[in-house]
Amino acid sequence: MKKNLTVIVFLTAFFSYAQEYSYREFGLNEGLPSLQVYDIHQDRNGILWFATDRGIANYNGYEIKSFGIQDGVLNNVVLDFHPQADGTVYCSTLDCNLFYFHEDFQGFFPYPFNSLLAKNLNTLQYVKSIYTSEDGSLHLGCEGILGALVISKNGKILQRPDKITDSSETENTYTVLEKKDNGAFFFYKTQTISPKKNSVHFKNKATLTKVDVIQLPGSKYYVYKSPFMVSVFDENIKLIREIKTEFEPISIKAIDENRFFIGYHFGGAKIVDLKNNTTESFLENKSVTNFLIDHEGGYWFTTLHSGIWYTKEPKIKILKGELSNFPVNSLTKDDNGKIFAGTLSGKIFGIGPNTQCQMIYNTTHTRKAFVEFDKKTKNSYFFSNQDLFINKDFSAPIEFPIYTTKISEPQEQRIIFSLINGFSVYEKNSFKTIREFPFRIHDACFFKNDIFLGTPEGVYVVDEKNTVSDLKESNTLFSFRVDDIDYNEARNELYFATLGQGIVVYNKNNEKVFSIAKKDGLLSDVINEIYIENKDTIWVCTNSGLNRVILDEEGHFSITGLKSSNGLLNDGINDVEITNDTLWIASKKGLVYTQKQIFDQQNQAIPHFLKIDYIKVNDAKASPEQLTQLSYKESRLEIAFSDVSFKKGNEIIYHYFLEGLDKKWYRTTNRKVIFPLLPPGHYTFKVAVTDPNGSDSKKYLEIPIYISPPFWKNSWFIISLIFAIGIIIYLFFKTNVLSYNKDIIRELIRLIIKKIKNKESYYVFKESGKEIRIKTNTILYVQSAGNYIDLVTEKKIYTIRCKIGDFIATTPDPLEYIRIHRSYIVRIDKIETKSKTEITIRGEKLPVSNSFSSELEKVFF
Repeated sequence: MKKNLTVIVFLTAFFSYAQEYSYREFGLNEGLPSLQVYDIHQDRNGILWFATDRGIANYNGYEIKSFGIQDGVLNNVVLDFHPQADGTVYCSTLDCNLFYFHEDFQGFFPYPFNSLLAKNLNTLQYVKSIYTSEDGSLHLGCEGILGALVISKNGKILQRPDKITDSSETENTYTVLEKKDNGAFFFYKTQTISPKKNSVHFKNKATLTKVDVIQLPGSKYYVYKSPFMVSVFDENIKLIREIKTEFEPISIKAIDENRFFIGYHFGGAKIVDLKNNTTESFLENKSVTNFLIDHEGGYWFTTLHSGIWYTKEPKIKILKGELSNFPVNSLTKDDNGKIFAGTLSGKIFGIGPNTQCQMIYNTTHTRKAFVEFDKKTKNSYFFSNQDLFINKDFSAPIEFPIYTTKISEPQEQRIIFSLINGFSVYEKNSFKTIREFPFRIHDACFFKNDIFLGTPEGVYVVDEKNTVSDLKESNTLFSFRVDDIDYNEARNELYFATLGQGIVVYNKNNEKVFSIAKKDGLLSDVINEIYIENKDTIWVCTNSGLNRVILDEEGHFSITGLKSSNGLLNDGINDVEITNDTLWIASKKGLVYTQKQIFDQQNQAIPHFLKIDYIKVNDAKASPEQLTQLSYKESRLEIAFSDVSFKKGNEIIYHYFLEGLDKKWYRTTNRKVIFPLLPPGHYTFKVAVTDPNGSDSKKYLEIPIYISPPFWKNSWFIISLIFAIGIIIYLFFKTNVLSYNKDIIRELIRLIIKKIKNKESYYVFKESGKEIRIKTNTILYVQSAGNYIDLVTEKKIYTIRCKIGDFIATTPDPLEYIRIHRSYIVRIDKIETKSKTEITIRGEKLPVSNSFSSELEKVFF
């Protein structure tokens, strides 16, 4: 079958592409007030500040906020930031005014002696350098003036600039750099001024403008910028290097003891070392005014016409050129370190030294291409559009008619072709007969004479006798979908890339099977590809980034990861390859490369700037101090917090815990927590920050909270209330009961005691020489019979030698009885009916005499 394709045979040269970065651009749509940005500063709270020709803006990792004249900015054109040791940041404007803010931002404030600046500077002599001395005096170095302008904290001019003559301006001027404890201060002087201790002089080249000078930290080298070039001097101010360019340098900035940054007018920017080697270059053709490395290692660039540019991870570079237009599916390398990339559209590229790139095979079909290299035969295999090519001999395709899902890594000069209905083995320059299978095969791998198959239904094994075994019957870990299988010969282990269980490891030495999953530190349980670098290191391509897994002899492992929040193009990684120490990472958005050492830096601690943004009580703003004095009505709390991360942004995971209410820590990516109805009590709100990989920061914030109970729940109120009720009851009884009807007390006491003392009582007596005990609540009444009484109970009548008047004195619950007649005492709770002349108990009527009728009236049913 003839295919419609275009073959690109060897070209005489590779196409070369400059290194590029994954940038994020900040412009007007992102909230910047202007695309003309002059300076950048990161304060001690992590916030970035930008000076523009339309005011000031800051960025906290979530949103950009702009400030103008209405906010206290004196002039919309702000040229430079001048941070001081005490956290004050002076801002110099185009009209030679100063205003300032503190890094613990509370607003903008004008410099109180701007009138002195107006008297001593003209509109072209704007401030370039500021230093605050210990006595509070402000030292100003300005464009176009000789000497420093020094103003005391009380507004007295301590030193005025020198007058400029034509000769001093053109020939005899120097840039003076004074080294201070908290930085450096530079200004212009004439050669007649003797150098001071801790100061150095650089001869100017006929100008007092557009000059800058810095010292590289930890070294004795200085970098000097003039309008024409950048020069490097040693500690003796001896010129050792001149860096010439067709573009005008705008800014310089120290990186470390050996490198510095240069921004050019319409010439981009670069980082240069002391030997004039350009180690990195950025933003070709743009005018770069300044540069900053943030606390996470990200690079920030301000420009004159294009806003702000940011790259999360400058160590990760994008391979530009034609390949960047295609999603990369497969990678391999040959013995010369040349990289080959197969794309999802079937095209194949070769990548040589210095990231030179060439398309070596083109096709109009869109079936994905695979590339593999056999280290034993030194053969390169390319598979695209159902054709197999060996060693780039694209003129002689080996056709394979069945749709192929993947080709395996060569083993023992054999390659397994995974098919939609089975598999076939390519060996000795020919395909073996297709072995049909009821499932689609995603990948296959030889282990001795067995073939392990990864399918949507799990793992199967075909032995040399063509017997098929289902491995999930031996272990449920083999029941997950498998997309890739690799064999680590040095450890005698098989690795299975699963959908849902991470990596399944099968050690053939001890038949041990275990998984390495997200719970163990992988970025995802969905694995696309596994790459074995060496005996102890494997690379795991997941749907959420790339992991490196390092194993030891005991089966323990450590995991580090890289994802889009760290600078990758996206999180769906298809394949990796390694040449020397360069790691190539393939994804659906293209190909990037970086150094392997970037994974050693993933566990390095990054500073956190966790802070409380605001607190609301019943939807009204409140201070932390107010939270310790809340009333019971102030029970709705809203606490907002944030950490500054330009890489992670909304991926930051916060842990919070309300001590006194919660039993555990809670996780959230939200930046505020609401407690809608807190009961009165003492609490402590705690919040900590973690990164998406789950490693906790040791820094956390806590806020004490106290909500007082309502006054009627306070102990003083309850005690007072009980006391008041007691007095009222006492007065009531004294005036209304005790004084007029003392007999009612007895009945009330009887009822109270009966409720409190809910316990059975017994009456003990002798009858016919025997001691008898009966429950008193079974007694109905007592009838007198001379010196005897009849004790009538619910079941029996007892005759006892006892006078009726002595009975109540001998019973354990005397209050339960009442005398209604000379001959009768009845139990009160047995009375069914009563009147002034008789009562009824169990249907039996008993007489009530006139002398006892008043007592009966006091009985309450």
